[in-house]
Amino acid sequence: MLKALMGGVASVVLAGVVLSAVPAPVLAQSDYYFPAVSSADLDQAIPSPEQFLGYPIGSRYTRHDRVVEYLRELDRLSDRITVREIGRSYEDRPLLEVIVTSEANQARIETLKAAHARAADPSAAPDATAPVVVGLYYGVHGNETSSGEAALLTAYFLVAGRSAETRDWLDKAVILIDPVQNPDGRDRAANWHNAWASNPPVSDPADKEHVEPFPAGRTNHYFTDLNRDWLAVTQRETAAKLEVFHQWLPNVQIDFHEMGAGSTYYFEPSPASMESPLLPRASYEANVVLARYHAQALDRLGSLYYTKENFDNFSPVYGSTYPDFHGGVGVTVEQASSRGLVQDTDNGPLAFRFTIRNQTAVGLAAIRGAVEQRDYLRNLQRDFFRSAVEQGRRHDHAAFVFGDPANLGLTAQTLELLQRHRIRVYRLASAVNLDGRTFRPDSAYVVPSAQSQFRLIHSIFEPTPEVKGGVYGSTSYGIADAYGLVVGRARRAPALGEQVAAIPRHVGGVKGAEAAYAYAIDWRDLNAPAVLSALLRQGVSVRAAFQPFTARTAEGETTFERGSLVVTTTGQEKDAATLRSLVDAASRQAGVDAWSLATGQSLSGVDLGSDSVRRIRTPKIALIMGQGVNATEIGSTWFALSERLAWPATRLDPSQIGGVPLDDYTSIVLAGGSYDDWSD
Repeated sequence: MLKALMGGVASVVLAGVVLSAVPAPVLAQSDYYFPAVSSADLDQAIPSPEQFLGYPIGSRYTRHDRVVEYLRELDRLSDRITVREIGRSYEDRPLLEVIVTSEANQARIETLKAAHARAADPSAAPDATAPVVVGLYYGVHGNETSSGEAALLTAYFLVAGRSAETRDWLDKAVILIDPVQNPDGRDRAANWHNAWASNPPVSDPADKEHVEPFPAGRTNHYFTDLNRDWLAVTQRETAAKLEVFHQWLPNVQIDFHEMGAGSTYYFEPSPASMESPLLPRASYEANVVLARYHAQALDRLGSLYYTKENFDNFSPVYGSTYPDFHGGVGVTVEQASSRGLVQDTDNGPLAFRFTIRNQTAVGLAAIRGAVEQRDYLRNLQRDFFRSAVEQGRRHDHAAFVFGDPANLGLTAQTLELLQRHRIRVYRLASAVNLDGRTFRPDSAYVVPSAQSQFRLIHSIFEPTPEVKGGVYGSTSYGIADAYGLVVGRARRAPALGEQVAAIPRHVGGVKGAEAAYAYAIDWRDLNAPAVLSALLRQGVSVRAAFQPFTARTAEGETTFERGSLVVTTTGQEKDAATLRSLVDAASRQAGVDAWSLATGQSLSGVDLGSDSVRRIRTPKIALIMGQGVNATEIGSTWFALSERLAWPATRLDPSQIGGVPLDDYTSIVLAGGSYDDWSD
C-alpha cells in the first residue's frame, strides 16, 4: 500500500469494492467512470468535464458556477442538449433545467412536452411513439456532493456518446437533468471541503475536511430541507423545479442522495411497511423492475449495495415519492459519503471519485431501464391517473370546500398551492353548509375528488393515512390541518362555478371614511402580521386588542377577533393624512382590509381605549444560530421573519451569549439544540 502511495496512485480491493485512496489524475477519466466505453464511442469535439474544468472529476469539489458553465458549454457545442435557467436561489445562483435527447427530438421538444403531459388526462389517446421521460435530480441536499459531479459526467456521456446504444436512448427518451437542486447548500459544502483539502488527502474522519460546521451544506439559504418541501412548496427552489416537473411528468425520477460513510449503496424498493396506502400496488412493483438495472450496473463495478431495508416511499413531501403520486417511478438512491476526498471507514478508505462513479453508473442504468421498459412505464402512468379518478369517485368525500372570509390570505395561499400541483379547483356556485360552517360563493372554492390528482388532493385535505409500521421520515403531512385551513368535507359535491384559472388577489387597503378615529385590521388573516411589520418599520404606533370587539364599518357591523390591530389617529408622530397613507399602503401590499372607524366606542366588546387594547412594543429580535443549534428549526423562524414579514432580526452565535448585552432584545428565539454551557 505504501509503495503504491509513493508511486502516486493507491487503491484497495475490499469485499468486491474498489476504493481509491488518492485521486489519480494520470488515470483517464473515461476509463475510470465509463470502463465499458472506448474512446471511439465518445465525440472528441465535446470536452470532458476534466478538459473543461482543468482538474479530474473527484480530485476537488466543483463549485456551482463551474457546473453551470460546463453545461452551458455543452449546450453551445451540441444540439443534443438544451440548458434553460428556470429561477434563482435565495443567494442568486441560477437554477437550471437541462434537457438531453436526440437532435430530432430537440427540434420538436414543445410538441413532445405537450404530448407527454397529456398522460395525466385519462381520456386522452396514448401516443405509443412518444419518448419515455427520465428525470435525474441531483443534490437536493447540498453536502451530498457526489451527485453533482455525477451530473456533469452523465451529461457529458449523453452528449458525446456515439455508440448505437446511446443514440437509441436519445431517440427513445427525453432526459431531464436538474444538476443541483440546492446550489446554495452545495457551494457551502464545496467551499468547505476545498478550503480544508490537503495533499495528500487526510482520511481521518475527525479531520476538519470531513466535519462541516453549522449549518453545514444540507439545507438551502434559510436552512430548509428541500427534500421535505415538494408538497408544501415554501421555497423558491422547489417552486421552480415543480413547474418543470409538471410540464413533463417523468416516467422515472431518480433522486440522488448520500448517507453515512460506513454504509454502501442503497436503491429501492423500500420496505412494504413504508409504502403509502394511497398508491396502487403497481407503483411499488415498478421499483422492483427498475432495481434490476441498478443492480446490474453496480454488479459490473463490483460495488456493494442493498435494498428493501429503509428510506420510505410513504410521504409525497419527498423528491423520490412525489413522482409516485404522479404515475412515475420515483427512486431514492443513497451513496455512502466520503464527505471529503477520502475517508477511512470500516469497509476501508472511501474515495470521493468512487462515490461519483457509483452515482454515474446508476443514473445511466436508470436511462437504460426506462428505455427498455418504456411501454410498461407508459401504461403504468396512464393506468395510475385512470385509477386515481376512480379512487376519488369512490372516496367518502366527493369534494372539499374551503375558504374563510376572515382569512383571505390563507385562502389565496391554498389556491396558489393547488395550482402549483395542477389540481383543478372551482368557485362555489351557491352557499353550502358543511361541518357546522357556511361557505359562500364570494369567499369559498371547491375541489372535486374525482380527478387525476386525487391522491395529492387527499394528501392536502385529509388526515395523513395510518402507517403499517415505522417510516423513515415524515409520518404526518396534511396541509389543511397544518395551516388551520377552514375545510368542509362534502359527501356529495356541491354545484360548481367556473374553474379557477388565475388566483384572485384581494386588493386590500383602507376601507371607509377619510376622517378616521382609528383603523382596525382583523388579526385572523394570514397576512395581517405583514401589515404590522410594515407599520412598525414606518414608526407607526400600533395597538393589539386582547379581547374581541364589534365596530360599525363601511360594510355595517364588523367583528374583530382577539389580536386584531388598532391604529389610532391620536398619539402618532404622523399627521392624519400621512398616517392614512401608510396604513393604506401597508394593507394594500399585504392584501388585507384596514377598516376606518369613526369612533372609539364599540357596538359590543371592549372599546378602543380599554386596558385590553394595548400598545405593541416594537420588537428587537435575536435568533440564536450556530454550532449545536437545530438548523432547520431556527431557519424556519429566520425565513418567516425575512421572507414573510421583511423584519430584520439579529443572528447571534451561541458563543456570543455572555459577551453581548441582551437587555435591548425584546425576544430571544431558541430552537432545539444544546445550551448546556450557558450560565443562568
